[in-house]
Amino acid sequence: MLKLYTNYRSVSTHRVRIALNHKGVPYEPVYVDSDAGEHLKMEYLWLNPQGLVPALVVDQNLIITQSFAILEYLDERYPERPLLPEDVRQRAKIRSFAQVAVADMNPLNIVRVFRYMRDQMQVPFDARRKWFEHWAHKGFAAMEWMLAQEPEQDFAFGMSPTLADVCLVPQVHNGLATGLDLSDYTNLRRVYRSCLSLSAFQAAAPETQSDTLKS
Repeated sequence: MLKLYTNYRSVSTHRVRIALNHKGVPYEPVYVDSDAGEHLKMEYLWLNPQGLVPALVVDQNLIITQSFAILEYLDERYPERPLLPEDVRQRAKIRSFAQVAVADMNPLNIVRVFRYMRDQMQVPFDARRKWFEHWAHKGFAAMEWMLAQEPEQDFAFGMSPTLADVCLVPQVHNGLATGLDLSDYTNLRRVYRSCLSLSAFQAAAPETQSDTLKS
């Protein structure tokens, strides 16, 4: 069975949980407590030398880090209920949309960035909050525009979830959980609501994870 090293606050791990659920792939969650420094212990650094989650242990010879690499592995290894369509042009559009969240938004607005700003740079809370809101809105505005170019459908790029939805939902959830005003993003909120009607997305939500319930 696959083993997923996870933390409920991790947006990156949230998207991997969605994909695993969507494809019906069983896995064993291993909760990494970053507040207790478990991500920096040598036994975890052997799995992921960056000291980040997620890490997906497939077997003793394959450990995958970086959420996007994990998502693409899952889609190739478990082709049922695909997250990317066959059409090459549509695949490119979906990847472009997903990477706004994965490559542009998420790296700027994660816990380790804010801890460094606070502890090493003495950046006050209000300035850190302004940083978060600026980059979050930049990303959401771009994705809203991209969706506005598409026909209005249940999900971002069609009538079933794709990689775009898997990457969008954790970012929107994080924005809402931190009090970000998303009222201007009509298309994003529409897609988000459609996704949350599905059990795969519901079961992956941070508030349903065992390490959330223990915190």
